[in-house]
Amino acid sequence: MPTACFLLPEFSGHINPSLALAAHLTKSGWRVHYLSSNVFQAAILGSGATFDDERDAAPTLCAPKDDGERPGYFEAWERFRRANAETRDRPWWEGRAHIENQVTLEKLPGTVSWMRKKAPDVVVYCNFFCRVGQLAALVLDVAHVALWTMNGFGGVKGLIGDMIVKQGGTLAAFKDLYATSKGNQAAIEALCAPPYNLDRALFAEGSPPWVFSEPPYASTLAPSSLITTAAALRDPVRESLDEEMALYAAKGKRLHWVGPLLPDAPGAERATTHKETFNAQEKERRDADARRLHRRRSELHPAREDVVELVRNAKSVGRRVVVVSLGTVVTSDHPGVGWKAAPGHSITGKDLVQGVVDGVLDVAGLPRLSSMPSRALDDAEDVFDEGADVDDDAAPLVVCAMGQQVDALDGLSLPPNVLCRASIPQVDVLRELVASEDLFVHHGGQNSVMEALSFGLPAVVCPTFGDQVGNAEKLEALGAGLRVDRPTASGADAVGAYRRDVAAAVRTIREDPSFAAAAGKLQAELKSAGGVTEAEAILRAAIEAVAERKEVATLADSCMGMDLSAAWEKVRAYAT
Repeated sequence: MPTACFLLPEFSGHINPSLALAAHLTKSGWRVHYLSSNVFQAAILGSGATFDDERDAAPTLCAPKDDGERPGYFEAWERFRRANAETRDRPWWEGRAHIENQVTLEKLPGTVSWMRKKAPDVVVYCNFFCRVGQLAALVLDVAHVALWTMNGFGGVKGLIGDMIVKQGGTLAAFKDLYATSKGNQAAIEALCAPPYNLDRALFAEGSPPWVFSEPPYASTLAPSSLITTAAALRDPVRESLDEEMALYAAKGKRLHWVGPLLPDAPGAERATTHKETFNAQEKERRDADARRLHRRRSELHPAREDVVELVRNAKSVGRRVVVVSLGTVVTSDHPGVGWKAAPGHSITGKDLVQGVVDGVLDVAGLPRLSSMPSRALDDAEDVFDEGADVDDDAAPLVVCAMGQQVDALDGLSLPPNVLCRASIPQVDVLRELVASEDLFVHHGGQNSVMEALSFGLPAVVCPTFGDQVGNAEKLEALGAGLRVDRPTASGADAVGAYRRDVAAAVRTIREDPSFAAAAGKLQAELKSAGGVTEAEAILRAAIEAVAERKEVATLADSCMGMDLSAAWEKVRAYAT
């Protein structure tokens, strides 16, 4: 059976679709090997694949810190930037122009060595965030297929340009710096020289994800690429789908709109967190919270719980369910868009998450007692009416995925019909919901959008950054949801206004059946895309295409020096 190597970035939104595909492949007899972040080791092993720590493939880049711990790739990148004279005191976006290819050069030798040992028939990689997978596959002349967990490439240039502008730069300035950086150009020269001998054209558009050219970004793509949406939901590069596909075909590329890659069956392990480390105080708080079994408390570790059974029980007695999940990045330690960050002078990630939860509870929570402050400390557990609890048939059930931050519930007033956990088995929970009754409140990440639509669920979308904003706009335009934009100001007034906007959106969708009807139409579109079964067929075709090319090359070599008639007979025998 075939062997596949997977290289995906340290983002749950990118790794989870690959896990569904890996699980499908291993059940079909494939051997699947991951080179990935240790954060996702358990989820990867749960798919039936093997796991190797990506830090082992870059021992210099990921050398131990002073405390003896090895950094992950993102932390290692930042350390590399600070140690580099060209980038040490410069803005973050400038660092990308200078050192992205330098970091790739650090990672490539170990990646090639790892891949050579695994002997894959095909490599699956994220074309923007794990470009080293593509380069290693090219060095070894192995079939490779890109996995892009966004809606195509139409909005990528604007997204990248917007991120650079927010940091005080421009896309044109980035392009100029990329061309003039001595460190970057030296890295490109090394990547194009022996033993790698890569084509310089691979680096002409920038260093993914920081590309400055126009779509289709062909240099980052494999001959075949899996796009986890349906063509009708794509971010178009051309208005006409036929024109867009022709544009890619002219570059020798083909996009396959395979739809969401979801687990074949309930119970699949999922990647859920980005919080890798806890300081001593956080560990003490986390361990104390984990011992508290009250359902209102968040157990701040990714232990599996029977949340699905609670939801199933609620539906069996006719209760409505609201699920709140705002993704793993906003609840992470990411310095730019994480829990403590306030990008663009907005509210922090913590304020955003808690504002959404408060807004949902203003509509779907049990009434707070009149003496209860609106944001009382969660330690005051007995201020609610003890006659109502999470199993109250008269109350909706609100399920919240809060992330692993130890202060995730601090300041929230949570009534007893609310279930808060660090993470939830999101796909399995959504399977239990009824589109005409229930609601999903999410951040607009590609996976959450696709998962909601796969089950025909309307949504309130509260984007936090990046492609989530475009996804929210698209869902609203299609009538399958309402968006609530992140405030452009900070402070208590901004948080309060945001909370009210969330509540208004929840109330509107609950009272208007047209949103569920629109989501149901999109559900039918996604079902026809093929999912993991279609993705497997594309991987097999990629393997066959490379094998055929190599056979033809071998045949051509064997005909060298033959007279014309003998060579013709050999070619004819091969063709038949």
